[in-house]
Amino acid sequence: MSRLRKSFAALAAASILALAGCSGQNDTAGEEASAAPETTPSESKESTAGESVTVGDITITDQGDGTRTIDGTFLGTVTDVPAEPKRVLALWRTGNELAELEVIPVATLEQEFIETELSADLYSSVKDVPTVGSYEGVDIEKVIAADPDLIIGMDHGNLSIDYGPLQEIAPTVILPISKPTDVWHNYPAVAAVVGKSTDYDERLADLNKELEAIADEYGEALADKPITVVNSSMDKIWASTSKSLVYERLVQAGFAYNPVYTDNPERYITEITAENIADLADQSAIFYQVDLEGKPLLGTEELRAMDSYKRLPAVEAGKEYPLTSGVIYTFEGATKQVEDIRAAAKALAEAK
Repeated sequence: MSRLRKSFAALAAASILALAGCSGQNDTAGEEASAAPETTPSESKESTAGESVTVGDITITDQGDGTRTIDGTFLGTVTDVPAEPKRVLALWRTGNELAELEVIPVATLEQEFIETELSADLYSSVKDVPTVGSYEGVDIEKVIAADPDLIIGMDHGNLSIDYGPLQEIAPTVILPISKPTDVWHNYPAVAAVVGKSTDYDERLADLNKELEAIADEYGEALADKPITVVNSSMDKIWASTSKSLVYERLVQAGFAYNPVYTDNPERYITEITAENIADLADQSAIFYQVDLEGKPLLGTEELRAMDSYKRLPAVEAGKEYPLTSGVIYTFEGATKQVEDIRAAAKALAEAK
């Protein structure tokens, strides 16, 4: 039940109690409206009241009554967060991670679940989740209708969502981010907030081992072969920078990245004008981003069809490689990306 509905229920209960006066009769309606949820921790479990755990930027403290207090969020301290939420509403950048954690939200934002970013089974499980708005704002009436017991999202400070009304409906936990890599690193925090255990650390360690193994095998041959990752969207051409997740993984795998895009860039991508594509002529290889099915991201085929792009020495030499998108924040996406990186490392290292 939302906080607004609880408030209405509390007012109704107060009215009934006033009418009852001193009659001594039991007021079951009032008890039902004000009683704690039945989903409190089992009495057989040891009390964990006061225990805290820090996950990324946030600290979660168990209150011992089935709720938790979370410090360090984008909105500061959040109280009354259910330890085991049943009706999660997913805001910006949390959709795919929740889907992989097998949490089906009661509602979400537009474009949180994209078919080409999830496996067929996962997408099937979330494709009918209703939307309540976008990162530009939400429809409060739709949020109330969804009746969430927890609202979760991420924000870098530039979204247009007004969180005040949402906080009146349900505990609202917004995780702070400053760059896309933070979305991935927030994965365990998302799991912790929604009460899910995750093997994130173990799976991440396995991914890191795979990337380091690629570096061990091909790093020496790749050291003097700079590469750049490109894509096209919104009728613009972009190069990934050192603030991107693809950069992190490629460098970890032993690739040398174009230094033009590693000197304290403002964003995770930098625009390249069509006239300046020729500046990539000194690159040993070009990577273009693809979706989970291996298809070039929307707009990228148009970039690859440009004469100036096709004339790049790396492209002419066949040293152009697909790379699973760095904004698919799931382990399935990460695994496919590592596979792409290994295939490209082998091909480039062995190229004449």
